[in-house]
Amino acid sequence: MRTLIAACAAALVLTGCGSSDGGSSGSSDGPVTVDIAIKDGKVTPQGDRVDVKVGQKVTLHITSDTDEEIHVHSEPEHEYEVKPGDDVEESFTIETPGQVAVEAHHLEATIVQLVVKP
Repeated sequence: MRTLIAACAAALVLTGCGSSDGGSSGSSDGPVTVDIAIKDGKVTPQGDRVDVKVGQKVTLHITSDTDEEIHVHSEPEHEYEVKPGDDVEESFTIETPGQVAVEAHHLEATIVQLVVKP
């Protein structure tokens, strides 16, 4: 009985370890899209974790009602400027495992943390 309980507990823990939705979509090997909305002085999502694999295509779908700079702190870094009324998509891949912050520069907010796995 202890083994069954331990197995069930382990399954629950593993289920909880996936990335939060965070406005993202994609399969484990297909492209990942992160929907970013900048509206009324706020950005969403904010601080979510999104799992991606090395070399997996990541697309930021950005809508904005103000000027903003989106920074992807990877190697190499990526910067995207958006203007009021913009509805843009910017894509990139990350080739090194680790955590990569995607930030809204003017709002000084972390949008997502990309958790890049081999």
